Amino acid sequence: MKLTRRNLIAGGVAGALAVPTVAALARWRWQHGSHTGLVHDTGLAAGNRFAAAGAAAGRPSMAVEGDVIRFARALVDTRPALIAGITRHADALLIGEVAAEAGYMLAAELTGDAQGCAGNSCDAGFIALTRMAVGAGPLWAEAFGAWAANPAGDIVPQEQDSGWFADTHMALGWLLVPRG
Repeated sequence: MKLTRRNLIAGGVAGALAVPTVAALARWRWQHGSHTGLVHDTGLAAGNRFAAAGAAAGRPSMAVEGDVIRFARALVDTRPALIAGITRHADALLIGEVAAEAGYMLAAELTGDAQGCAGNSCDAGFIALTRMAVGAGPLWAEAFGAWAANPAGDIVPQEQDSGWFADTHMALGWLLVPRG
């Protein structure tokens, strides 16, 4: 096929239309019976707040325990529509590698502490998620947990009682979705 300006523009439009479709895949799967995989580090206050917000929205979070590789393999074997968590960087890296082997990709990443978070969207379909978490300020972990537990529902982060402002380490929030 000869590359022309018209073919290039048509390909760009098709690609631009595919981005929201791919980004919406996890939400569609979740709405049609799939589950979400929530993960947290119990050693981080932000992780505990994320888990509490997920539980309040009806989705319990699994604590990262033991061998992280085995933990991640067991998680991806359940084929969740999305995997979200707040952990330390090393655990996020290992879980992400195992998930990538199973067909997942990093869609969004949040780095946060007691004052708030900064967001990085790796997929254009999740820019609103990172903006929402950043906009929640010190309630970023609760907002992310509420969204991850129920992507189609209302997000009203509630301040949690335990561990507030206790994090001295940077917490990493991350979202993995199936590749299109």
